[in-house]
Amino acid sequence: MSETKKVKDLRAGSSVDSTFLVMEKELKEFITKEGYYLQVKLGDSAGSIWGKCWEKAEEVASRFEPGDIVRIKGVVESFRGRLQLIFTPEGFERSTEPYTIAEYLPRTSKNIDFLLAEIVKTAEGMENEYLKRVVFSFLNDPEFTKLFKKAPSAKIHHHNYIGGLIEHTQSVVAICETISGLYPELDRDLLLAGAILHDIGKTAAYEYAFRIDVTEEGGLVDHVVLGYRMVEEKIKGIKGFPEELELRLLHLILSHHNYGEWGSPVKPLFAEAEALCYADLLDSQLKEFLQIQKRAEAKGRDSVWSDYSGRLDRFFYLGRKQKERTKEGYEII
Repeated sequence: MSETKKVKDLRAGSSVDSTFLVMEKELKEFITKEGYYLQVKLGDSAGSIWGKCWEKAEEVASRFEPGDIVRIKGVVESFRGRLQLIFTPEGFERSTEPYTIAEYLPRTSKNIDFLLAEIVKTAEGMENEYLKRVVFSFLNDPEFTKLFKKAPSAKIHHHNYIGGLIEHTQSVVAICETISGLYPELDRDLLLAGAILHDIGKTAAYEYAFRIDVTEEGGLVDHVVLGYRMVEEKIKGIKGFPEELELRLLHLILSHHNYGEWGSPVKPLFAEAEALCYADLLDSQLKEFLQIQKRAEAKGRDSVWSDYSGRLDRFFYLGRKQKERTKEGYEII
């Protein structure tokens, strides 16, 4: 018997009767025979899954577009270790019920208003009035905070969901608070200002009308340079902003990815920049580890190893799934 399920609840053999957001659609040629099949990327607030229809592909594809909500009745299968939702033309229909696309997009499980309040509290505790003014030139801007609270932190990798940017930013701020306590010789205010502002370019680098994607600016210029421009423009409006302080803050923005292939034109060249770089790397890569583990659990893994991560260039050890009995008779998960 079919039942409404979220993507995270799907397992091989599951019968499905649920609504999904169409994120992508494509007609693909069969390899072994003439004709096409339909492939669609389907999403809800819990994740995404590829759906396939083997029959009447062109006719079914003409019924809908990406961004539509569709109701699908089908069965989940496992193919090469990945789940896919198989459906027939009769098991597919475009939904006519009222809906809000935001309800179908993956989002942070954390309280976004609380995260913003924590960042504001940190900024209020800064003593350097110039750094405080540039930070609040963003935090007091309703248009910016609206974007800041919704933006993802990535399309594919860490924090790639609605609210991912502010979640990541607050974590980096908290890590930098700890670092400044361990190393009091650092300029705490400079480091925290960099932590709050380091990824603000992502508010312009991603769009998320019905899926997370890179904007033209994000792809051609990158969030690092976009953030640099945004901060530089705000500094120009602050009379008397010290030139040395401006150079240091802008260097934090430009160098926080360390590696040129990740978008930074320069490497960290002073202590606060190095601290921010590794605080950002710690939170982003740790989150990616956890997301890989979560995805593996969601699809019903049958191995102690994850799929290969091209970005991090390795497989990840997930641990044993089944209970094993030791010589002493205890059970280990």
